[in-house]
Amino acid sequence: MIMINLLKLLAGEWAGTGLGGYPTIESFEYLETLSLTLDEARPFLHYEQKTRRRNVGQTDFIPSHWETGFLYLLSDNQVEVANAQIGGRVEVLAGTIEPVAAGLVLRLQSSHFANDPRMQEASRTITVNGDTLHYTMYMQTTKVPQLALHLEATLERQ
Repeated sequence: MIMINLLKLLAGEWAGTGLGGYPTIESFEYLETLSLTLDEARPFLHYEQKTRRRNVGQTDFIPSHWETGFLYLLSDNQVEVANAQIGGRVEVLAGTIEPVAAGLVLRLQSSHFANDPRMQEASRTITVNGDTLHYTMYMQTTKVPQLALHLEATLERQ
């Protein structure tokens, strides 16, 4: 029951801003909306994430990334995320969800990629503190042989 309550802390509509970059691309700003819906009968969330991106020096935000998937609560504090992303990449991540003083910390590590041979590894850390969600995403690709920061954002519950 305690773990279901952690999923409830994630559930809802979130929106905010982030910064992205990577050694092989230009830095950019982005706007994000994130919807997490709890399945009341089973221990999982469905999520949909959409971003609009603006390259440094530009004024307009344009549609950029869209992914959808499920976060499953496994045994104890173990979780799994399976998602599909615009462009065809499919990703599975495994990790933990843990309570902290005013929320939770979700730590995820890639376990499988499909349809994107460039991807070697990815990790995501999501922290919820009250009505604020903060996350980072690190990636390792065939061109960047170590984990490097790709995304960092702060979203507010709507």
